[in-house]
Amino acid sequence: MDCTRPADPTGTPIGPAGHRRTQWVVRVVCHVVAEVPFLAVALAQIVQGWRPTSDDAMIAIRSWAVFTSRPPLVGEVSQVSGCAGQLAFHPGPLLYWMLAVPVRVDPAHGVLWGAAVWCAVAMAVCVEGAWAVRRAWGALAVAGAGVVLAATQPDVFVRSMWDPYFGVVWFGATCIAAWVVGKGRLRWWPVLVLAASVAAQTHLEYSVPAALLAIVAPLPHVRRWLGGADGRTWLPVGTVVGAACWAAPLVQQVSGHPGNLSLLMRCVGGQRTMGGRFGLETLGAAVVPPPLWFHHPPGSFGVVHVLTARPAGAGIAILAALALVSVVTWTTHRRDLAVLAAVALVVAGSTVWEFAVQPTSTVLDLSYLDVLLWPVGMLVWGVAALSVVEVVATWRGASRRWGLFGAARSPASRQLDHRLLPKRAGAALLWGVTAAVLVGGTVNASFLAGGAMSQVTQEVGGRGTFRAVSALATAAERVVPRGPLIISISAQNAMDSYVLLYGALWVLISQGRQATAPGFYANTISPPAYTVPGEPWVALRVRADGSVASAEIVSRSGAGVRHGGTALG
Repeated sequence: MDCTRPADPTGTPIGPAGHRRTQWVVRVVCHVVAEVPFLAVALAQIVQGWRPTSDDAMIAIRSWAVFTSRPPLVGEVSQVSGCAGQLAFHPGPLLYWMLAVPVRVDPAHGVLWGAAVWCAVAMAVCVEGAWAVRRAWGALAVAGAGVVLAATQPDVFVRSMWDPYFGVVWFGATCIAAWVVGKGRLRWWPVLVLAASVAAQTHLEYSVPAALLAIVAPLPHVRRWLGGADGRTWLPVGTVVGAACWAAPLVQQVSGHPGNLSLLMRCVGGQRTMGGRFGLETLGAAVVPPPLWFHHPPGSFGVVHVLTARPAGAGIAILAALALVSVVTWTTHRRDLAVLAAVALVVAGSTVWEFAVQPTSTVLDLSYLDVLLWPVGMLVWGVAALSVVEVVATWRGASRRWGLFGAARSPASRQLDHRLLPKRAGAALLWGVTAAVLVGGTVNASFLAGGAMSQVTQEVGGRGTFRAVSALATAAERVVPRGPLIISISAQNAMDSYVLLYGALWVLISQGRQATAPGFYANTISPPAYTVPGEPWVALRVRADGSVASAEIVSRSGAGVRHGGTALG
């Protein structure tokens, strides 16, 4: 008796020896390619003696504060600050909450591997979400996007704890989860709410598109849900998840004077901005060949030229095309493509607005803020690719959904139309793409790990940055052996002072000392800044070779620590 069941859409016989093994291998490969590079890069840096300095140390300090009496209620300082003489911060502290346990478990490296693990979790959400909608080919598309991201934006992997880079990974998870929810899998909505909350709180540029996706994605299926489909638990569970994620920002908004969310809304658009034309041009740069996401980003001084290289009309045409594809495919019951186009439309439209209201005073920040254009461009290209597949399949008289790219709708359409693809060619293509993605991911991980190692060995002032930080912390402790203290550092230039100050502070705080910095720096660590009466201020001077030139107490009043009277928590 022949127990072989009909072939699956890839052309491989469905059964333990064929379909299941193929699907399992492809799924594992996609997870490995998407997630392992984050972990490999973190391990490479740890092996080379990495320690938190600069912004890494600032993030570690605020993550440490989660389990103190003054937990952070807002994110890092935002680039829109300065509109009203106040510091404005990114919407929420979820980045710090997620890293709180790793920095306590491993003060030396926790912020590094903790961020890498959470980014890997976000990529796992992307792979599983794409698998839920498009099975093997959806997961391979996500893994391929990860390979491109690693090749063109290595900083996302090397500095994964930085807010724009941590945020972009979770924003990618938000987009994929919105695709799944929009397709009708409402049980994914709590996952979407969590991913959107992380992205929105980590950096302001993801706030609007992430919030819109979380709200809009389930709306087409409300009527079906009211009829009892997919259960009723997804709404209360998602609501609880959202309430937990946004509790801290809302507490600060109510208790703070001013509230940070109000201050952000006042600052956005309250300064001279880049304008709508610039927003449309950036969308064109992300999509029009060669797209921005397919090559290394420009430096600080070349970014504006690259972002404005496409006409504003291209951005308008992209938005119109996405709207048209979404409407046409929804009415013709090609729901996978319709929802993906709708997600891309929401993200693209929000991105135009985000860059349009970017303050002109922060133009140099676009060298890292442009990372938002990577998921935007990839989404639009994904819509274009899937549209081509649908057009070709329809033109060739194939089934409504090309079997290569998703489960067939009826038993009669499970067999791949041989006029479209020869027998077993689907399986060969699937294995070939899987192998190419695996090779690309392996090569990328190797290059990223090597680059991370070389970056760790870079030195400040002729001496290892990490050794200099430890020496500065030791010098401060010798001057003030116990109790709270304030430290300031004078190095050869402002950037070296900035890098070393936060690193030395983190060493002291992780050893149990109550340490802070003067002025602006104090508020970036623990807003609002506070002092203890008689708190000594230790001034440290650094030689050109990175060694400590002097360490002395310059004040015992704590003067100069409080900054602007801001009441942001």
